[in-house]
Amino acid sequence: MKTVLLMRHAEASEPQSGQTDFQRVLTPAGQQMARKTAELASAAGFSLDRVIASASVRTAQTAEIMALGMAPAVPIVLREELYAAAAEQFAAALPHHCFPDESSVLVVGHNPGIAMLMCHWAQRVTPVPPATLMVFQFSVQDWDQVPGSSGQLLHLFSDGRKAL
Repeated sequence: MKTVLLMRHAEASEPQSGQTDFQRVLTPAGQQMARKTAELASAAGFSLDRVIASASVRTAQTAEIMALGMAPAVPIVLREELYAAAAEQFAAALPHHCFPDESSVLVVGHNPGIAMLMCHWAQRVTPVPPATLMVFQFSVQDWDQVPGSSGQLLHLFSDGRKAL
């Protein structure tokens, strides 16, 4: 069994003068929302073996807050190619960055790609505001089987609460 937690980064600030979109940081409310989401996921019994995130500042901050709240020693892999990535790129990152003995990974990304993957795996269209987290379980043994498999949506956390 493999568990994939997909998350849209938490609320980000507007770009400041001279700042690129890549450099945008989380707002204080976004930081709090990420902490609340980590608390909810942890309380629901989810753990992490690894975190994979876009290398943008806001996704890296979200990943760090989630890791701190769920598994402080977990490795965090930041990848520039996941900035503005398509759904397929997020799914393809799993077999490239996860070890066979790991069973649970958090992937933090941006819309529209991360939302498209969430909706595809959930087999439904759903809003994906900042800090939305969907947890999927796959009945597979290897990470390279996940992208082509259909998983089961276990939980949906949105707006700082459990929505499913």
